[in-house]
Amino acid sequence: MSVTFLPPGDPGIGKALRRDGVAYIQDLFDADLIQQTRDALTRYEREVIPTIPRSYYSVDDDGVMLGQYRDVEQFDPWLNDLVHSPRIMDTVSAAVPWEPMIFYLEVFPKPPGASGADPHQDLYTAPVDPPHFLHLWVPLEDVHPGNGGINFYHGTHKLGIAPHIERPGCPPVVDPDLMKRIEPMRVEVRAKAGCAALFGGYMIHCSGRNDSDRARPALVIGFRGTDTKISTEVDIISSAVTRLFREETGVKTVAVEEDFFAIGGSEDGAGRIGDQIKRDYRVEVDVHDYRSPRAIADRVMQLRTDL
Repeated sequence: MSVTFLPPGDPGIGKALRRDGVAYIQDLFDADLIQQTRDALTRYEREVIPTIPRSYYSVDDDGVMLGQYRDVEQFDPWLNDLVHSPRIMDTVSAAVPWEPMIFYLEVFPKPPGASGADPHQDLYTAPVDPPHFLHLWVPLEDVHPGNGGINFYHGTHKLGIAPHIERPGCPPVVDPDLMKRIEPMRVEVRAKAGCAALFGGYMIHCSGRNDSDRARPALVIGFRGTDTKISTEVDIISSAVTRLFREETGVKTVAVEEDFFAIGGSEDGAGRIGDQIKRDYRVEVDVHDYRSPRAIADRVMQLRTDL
């Protein structure tokens, strides 16, 4: 299935978003802005990443390949101005019946050999209520199946939250049995650098591995409604630790006050959780003393304040 890219400001963007769950936008960034953004990201990698906590970026198992930068707008004024620019904000505002605000900026550098993202819905883990939540994906390199092409499952925004499977050390993935049933809804997108896709938090989507010899970087700008409420940082860390508890124990539902060992956790599992917390937050928590997700989150925040 081919897709139609619409110019920024076209009223068809909102119609496509409501109909398909995703709208495709032509030439949101021109060639000059693409290059300026790439230069800003190079500077960010060189000057900013070495100075910020590990929780704001991810690397591969060898600690070499950068996989994702989070909350980038907090650390770089130029990129902050970019995501707040009228061209971006006006395009998004015109597409939805609620008032959007910037939630965050993520960057996926996607170097050669970088893995893809398995099928998922962003609202499965996003702390946004009500679910007025969008992503704007902007590749800075032409995108095709050989360099990590992106796939959207048109119409899945109407299905609500899909069943996901929790996996140790990996993000949750939509149940494979469901993915087989909705395969006819999949659209693999080819896009020119500077084009964009605007999609909601219920949209099931995924991307492939970059098997080319060039990086395929992309921005992902998160928006939420000004009427939404989000969790505190303690709530967000508690949620992340709760997921680790679920992954290690196989228990489907874990409360933020539950004891890891009382629900079947092991000493080895506790060690792995402690290692993950140390990697993500640059603090060392003894999970044998702080066993519940909430207690661990409180301790992480205390230790980070003391740094």
